[in-house]
Amino acid sequence: MIELALVLPIILVFILVLVDFGIAVDRRQVLQHAVRDGVRFGAVGNSVALVKAHVVDQSIDILTPAQVEVCYVDENGNGNPGNSGDSIKVTAHYTYEFSIGGGEMLTALHVPVPSINMDPSATLRLESSVAGANACP
Repeated sequence: MIELALVLPIILVFILVLVDFGIAVDRRQVLQHAVRDGVRFGAVGNSVALVKAHVVDQSIDILTPAQVEVCYVDENGNGNPGNSGDSIKVTAHYTYEFSIGGGEMLTALHVPVPSINMDPSATLRLESSVAGANACP
């Protein structure tokens, strides 16, 4: 019983951290899908606001519009991004903080809660021109 009392909390924390990490991997997959779908949505000439709203909808409301960045790459070098043939780039910025069990137990042990920065992005060639496109930095 004493051995179980000493080892069980460590095993429990390990299992909960594994579950939390699995949730983080799931969130990463959802975000990557949302970004890829958003870049496809933007490649047909939709506005930046519509692309951001589409990415937020596809992310199952994990993201906010402020966490989504949409910009255009001037492929032909004419100084006017957003023409047909240029590229659209959609990036999401999200930080996942461990919370379910693992994060709570680590906080109780005075260990900082780990977090994972996720910045999935996707780029695709524009099929039609977009007015007022902002260039990528």
